[in-house]
Amino acid sequence: CFAAVAAWHARAEWRATGPHERVSAPGASRAARALLSAAGATLSGREAKLALAAYGVPVAEERLARSAEEALAAARAMGYPVALKVESPAIPHKTEAGVVRLGVAGEPALRAEYADVMEAARRVASEAAIRGVLVQPMIGGIEVIVGGRVDPSVGPLVVVGSGGVLVELIRDSVTALAPVSPDEARTMIERLKGFPLLKGFRGQPGADLVALADTVARVSEFVSDLSDEIEEVDVNPLRCTADRIVAVDALITRKRRQ
Repeated sequence: CFAAVAAWHARAEWRATGPHERVSAPGASRAARALLSAAGATLSGREAKLALAAYGVPVAEERLARSAEEALAAARAMGYPVALKVESPAIPHKTEAGVVRLGVAGEPALRAEYADVMEAARRVASEAAIRGVLVQPMIGGIEVIVGGRVDPSVGPLVVVGSGGVLVELIRDSVTALAPVSPDEARTMIERLKGFPLLKGFRGQPGADLVALADTVARVSEFVSDLSDEIEEVDVNPLRCTADRIVAVDALITRKRRQ
């Protein structure tokens, strides 16, 4: 207990000596606030990624399609295979709602899957809340989750962990007070059980750890700067390869106004 209190005080003293070097752009907070103010209580995946992109978080290429024909045009431009995800702030957990299709290859499959995900979306959300379908190129890599929340007792927190659909099953994560520097983020990453996979396991290529630590630091600055606006942010999955780090999906929940 006393060791934890001592560490807390040491960090508070370190932060008080600031300002410390930031990795996000000077106007990032202003741009993100503008995007948040135009959104509802829960941001759609596309809105959340736009807000995070203001902080320099790398996000996946995507196009919003409001019809099967628009989805086909987007897939032709990107190249098959593609992923389809319903865009709606009323469906924050897309996989559970059955509104995600991966590895769609070819026009007949895309037409069928587009109709299928829209039908699934209408079972859980109103027509007015469904904005269309996001078309993304398929992106491989190791899955990581990066996020944060504002704890009423300790303030803004950032978390990094093994990501994807098994995040709640594996429960491999590290949490720290936000913001963190890239060096602190790297230390968090190295504490993960899944770090050997990120480093490169049994001859398999690892992830760009410098870029991953930079992304964690950027998300931590987002959470810290906007702690008066947001309750929680999740970037899951963050796809990590030796060449790039890309946020494939994201979720941001705003604070409820009294």
